[in-house]
Amino acid sequence: MKHTMKNALITCHLVVAALACIAMPAWAEPRIGEVVQREYKGAVAEPNGSPASRAILFKDDVFALDTVKTGATGTTALEFLDQTTVEVGAGAQLRLDDFVYDPNTTEGAGQLSFAVGAFRYVGGKMTTEQNIRLHTPTATMVIRGTELVIYVWPDGRTEVNVISGAVEVSACAGGAGKMAMTGMQITVLPNCSTQVAAAPVLPAGVAALSLPTREAKDTSDEGGTGRRGEGKDSNRPERDSSPKGRGSSGSNGPSHL
Repeated sequence: MKHTMKNALITCHLVVAALACIAMPAWAEPRIGEVVQREYKGAVAEPNGSPASRAILFKDDVFALDTVKTGATGTTALEFLDQTTVEVGAGAQLRLDDFVYDPNTTEGAGQLSFAVGAFRYVGGKMTTEQNIRLHTPTATMVIRGTELVIYVWPDGRTEVNVISGAVEVSACAGGAGKMAMTGMQITVLPNCSTQVAAAPVLPAGVAALSLPTREAKDTSDEGGTGRRGEGKDSNRPERDSSPKGRGSSGSNGPSHL
């Protein structure tokens, strides 16, 4: 009788262990944030090393090494452990490399890789925000208490617009970085040259956050003067020259749709 009961208990434990393994997500990386966009617009996350993807809806967790993708009309918004937010526009791809935060000390670090698309980054409570690295195919950004709008084209061209704060941008992970303050724009071209200019008027809502189309691609630094060459963005609004400046860029914080 005791032998039978012992076998039954062993079988029960094995069944429980098996069910626990089934319930454990394949993306068992640390949780680093959640989705804060209320309306689902088609965003998915691919766990590290897995071809499978999962829809990410409002309040769903996101994990380190997830790759977040939106479709042609998709958007999402993510909030990380220190309330840093990243709004992701249509047709975008973003890898959540890592994000750590200690609420007791307000210190932490993180790394996000923007592959293609349009993004709005707004810093949170972390007091060591300089430990956050934002990467694109051609640029690395070091944060200084910042709200940014970042455009990354398929050819690697990266445009960083500073809404508030400051950011140091290094081209192609080499050389001295260039500092951009509120109201400035740094562009890193596919050939790793850079341009500095005043930031244009920028969209306010995540639904409008999309890559501006370009009639011509710049291929040189124009002597480092910050001139954008002869090409002009066809759907980018003209810079507001009124005393109000750039107020339409979302000064009230990110929009959590």
